[in-house]
Amino acid sequence: MVRCEKCGAELLEDAAFCQHCGAPVTNTTSFSGSKVIDLASWGDRIIAFIIDMILVGIVIGVLKAIIILPSFFIGGYVGIPRYIPWSDFGFDNLFQFIYFAFMDYEYGQSIGKMVMKIRVTNLEGGAIDITQSLIQAFGKAFLLPLDLIIGWLFLGEKSQRLFTMLAKTIVTKEKNRY
Repeated sequence: MVRCEKCGAELLEDAAFCQHCGAPVTNTTSFSGSKVIDLASWGDRIIAFIIDMILVGIVIGVLKAIIILPSFFIGGYVGIPRYIPWSDFGFDNLFQFIYFAFMDYEYGQSIGKMVMKIRVTNLEGGAIDITQSLIQAFGKAFLLPLDLIIGWLFLGEKSQRLFTMLAKTIVTKEKNRY
């Protein structure tokens, strides 16, 4: 029986991180043949997010144009649409939430993560469930600045945002499948 050096919890056989406290399993406490999880860097994750926001922004822009343009011709112009990420809890944020929750649950990665060859996994490196997907997507769509600041200041060990820690997920680099 192998225990976590940080909290003393019993470790699962192939765990790369403690399922109780999230501390990484070091070589001295890991099992022989345990899998190594290569965490994605903040830089890879930020670039993936920027790619996703460009794509999501295009889709949102088209949808808003479909709604706004007819008002030019009808005469009841409803105003200039604005797109400032994280500024409200409206349609933009709801669309982002659905996009990230669906993509991360269904494929383990959004389009930006696919480009950057990173993916969201559970602490053992496996697929995430729907609850984990919803929790981590909520922080990204609605509270990203706060989510990132807390992650950078307090959760640097696993490069987690607050809501990835709450969801018990990590972002890893994809392994080559050759």
